[in-house]
Amino acid sequence: MRNFLLGVILTLAVVFGGGYLYLATGIYNPSAIPDPGKLERSIAHLSLEASVERRAPDQQNPIQATEENLIAGARMYEQFCSDCHGGAKHRVSEFGRTFSPRVPQIINRIPRDPDANLFWITRNGIKMTGMPYWSHILSDDDIWKVVTFIKHSDKLPPRVQEEWHKTEHKADHEH
Repeated sequence: MRNFLLGVILTLAVVFGGGYLYLATGIYNPSAIPDPGKLERSIAHLSLEASVERRAPDQQNPIQATEENLIAGARMYEQFCSDCHGGAKHRVSEFGRTFSPRVPQIINRIPRDPDANLFWITRNGIKMTGMPYWSHILSDDDIWKVVTFIKHSDKLPPRVQEEWHKTEHKADHEH
């Protein structure tokens, strides 16, 4: 039994020591230009999903997908989110594609995550990704409206679609 424990301790020391040397000697490339490797993406995604699932509120989205709520959500989305996540004019953001890890293009590819998870991510942000927390700018109701808009953005009623595109054009002229 003593030899087994010694083997476990030695194995852990080699693994952690090797990891430390990998990072401390500059072998790890921190540049945002190369895409993260498959292993790095898998580990980060697994960790993020589990962490958000653990912390997201255990509730349904309290905002109904009425035209008024969707329009309000579209306006806030276009103002605060579209530069990175894609919007009415460009469903894929070239700016968002320069981040590492890459910013999800949520208008081009609607997330299947539960609404509560998107709410938590938007409200609290995600460390080391460039995703800020919005709770200091948007109220919880506003964040829920943005989530409602995102989840319905592929099937908007004509009036909402028209208002969303008006918002996009207005934002274009402000820049």
